[in-house]
Amino acid sequence: MPFRATARRTFTRTAAGRSVTEQQPAAPREPVEGRITAIQPQERRGGRRFNVFVEGAFAFALADDIAARLRVGEQLSRPAADALLEQDDLRIAVETAVSFLGPRPRSEREIRQRLARRATPPGVVDAALVKLREHGLVDDEAFARYWVEQRQTFRPRGARLLKAELRQKGIDVEVADGAVGVTEETADDDAYRSAVKKARQLSGLDERTFKTRLGQFLARRGFGWDVIQPAAQRLWREQSDA
Repeated sequence: MPFRATARRTFTRTAAGRSVTEQQPAAPREPVEGRITAIQPQERRGGRRFNVFVEGAFAFALADDIAARLRVGEQLSRPAADALLEQDDLRIAVETAVSFLGPRPRSEREIRQRLARRATPPGVVDAALVKLREHGLVDDEAFARYWVEQRQTFRPRGARLLKAELRQKGIDVEVADGAVGVTEETADDDAYRSAVKKARQLSGLDERTFKTRLGQFLARRGFGWDVIQPAAQRLWREQSDA
């Protein structure tokens, strides 16, 4: 499996103790072999990552607990280095995904897209998602329910638009249908709440123009005409009685 590091600057010290700032490019990290001559913490990362030097030259950086398995003076074989890099790439991918999940739940596709933007190899992405599923951090069914609940609470949408949004997030058709199905009972109220502000903006128009524009607005929000007409009538009546 090829491995790739995300582009980032790190403040390091050479084996001789000289401070340098290095750019680790988003390019394959090739495993090296030879005698380990130094293992030093990256100062700007609070000692959570360590630079490994082989035969006096910087070889690669590893997470602290992975680097802790190494000892200065030991011989590092290419297969062993390859295994270390594999574990480290997986660690970076999982940590990136967990950070991405911080503000809100994410769909599996969203996580794949975020990791892909960081040049994470597909195999590492797959392995990271396995880890995330094992810990209950990614679940497309739970995400779909969350998405619909948030939309209907703060920015009501019709079933058609909700399904389209979920499909854009990579949610399976059946899963999306199941999550959106709960909105059938609240569709009338959702359409009304979605259009209240727009109705105020349309005050002063004649009835036909008011209902036409409000209907177009609700249609763009994914509502069907079976709920648009009652909502428009209700809002027109409220405007007229005000």
